[in-house]
Amino acid sequence: MTFSLDAFYKNSGTRFRLFPQSSFLPGFEDPVTVWVSSPAGSLGPGPSDQRMYAIDPTAKAPYGEADLPPYAGACRLPVGPDPNGHFDHVHQDDPSFKCVHMFGTVRRVLDVWETYLGGPIPWHFSMTHPRLELVPHVPWNNAQFGWGFMECGEGKDDQDVLRPFALNFDVLAHETGHGIVFSLTGIPSAETLTTAYRGFHESASDCVAMISVLHFDTFVDHLLGKTSGDLYVENELNRIGELSRTRQIRNASNALKLKDVISFDTPPDKTTGKQVHDLGQPLTGAVFDICVEFFQDRLVEFGLLTAEHAASVRQAASDECLEDMSHDACVTAFAADPAGFKRALCDARDMVGLRLAQTWHRLRPRGFSYDGVARAFLDVDLEMTGDRRHRQDILECFQWRGIGLAIE
Repeated sequence: MTFSLDAFYKNSGTRFRLFPQSSFLPGFEDPVTVWVSSPAGSLGPGPSDQRMYAIDPTAKAPYGEADLPPYAGACRLPVGPDPNGHFDHVHQDDPSFKCVHMFGTVRRVLDVWETYLGGPIPWHFSMTHPRLELVPHVPWNNAQFGWGFMECGEGKDDQDVLRPFALNFDVLAHETGHGIVFSLTGIPSAETLTTAYRGFHESASDCVAMISVLHFDTFVDHLLGKTSGDLYVENELNRIGELSRTRQIRNASNALKLKDVISFDTPPDKTTGKQVHDLGQPLTGAVFDICVEFFQDRLVEFGLLTAEHAASVRQAASDECLEDMSHDACVTAFAADPAGFKRALCDARDMVGLRLAQTWHRLRPRGFSYDGVARAFLDVDLEMTGDRRHRQDILECFQWRGIGLAIE
């Protein structure tokens, strides 16, 4: 089931160097080489192709409601590929690297989800803008995906140092996720837009980031080496969009339930951005829990952990007492077979990614509900497995959060 994007595109694709996580984190100081699906030699300066292009304006304000690309102001000269058509020659200290990193990351994320979907994902704005404009710097403490554009500002770390979001894989993947989800589910009208749909969009985009980063071998190795396979301990996977060693934008391994966030009945125009992001957290947490369930199931199937241990982890998570549980069995098992743990995690990654992609493809803004997400996910799982071996575990992950309580 597991697949490797780098192995698949190594002989035909274009090389980029990307940061799997923020470069201020230990172990991620240097970008790693990846291959994206764009055939070597097919990308122009910028980088650019028929789907998107990166520009480096000398001075640009964030796009507003009345502004749309293409940007007409002054820009620095675009960086070109090397003689063989690759972009891994651009050093991370080169001012052009942010454009290269932004383009390469968006292409990498699209490669992940187009593989899960079995075909290209067209831009939802393609009727007016055939290409996505990528802007790595605007004076703004945020990033946004809009109609025909993605642009990034900077955020301060704990030492008040500005860190560009254009070099933050999680942030870029999250924003790309918005474009992917709009393309799959459709664009809500003023009548069909709900607070539930807004919360779902933030959750789905976080899930895009969470699954996409697991396609870096170096990240998977680092994650497992740090946690010994216990994904519930604080780590780079469940800390999405890290701003420092102690702060992140959101936490996938959270304990939030629907009763802890704003009501779905809240008018969508009466909610703050933070409230909408918080509303997405229970759904993201459910998906993270499902990923851990699949991971544990694979470890049991490979004979690396006992079914009793997996059951005890499940119970401790439900009782919110994971910190009281002994991790010795997991540590010992990982030390004995780290490759088996890696295979199990990559299998779980693809099991969740495939199910999410097909679930989102079935959803529409009209009549949207979190319960509908749970039902669609269960339906997709049944179609993929042909049986109900995962149904109860999946359902419990949703219902613990207050989602799908009426589903039997």
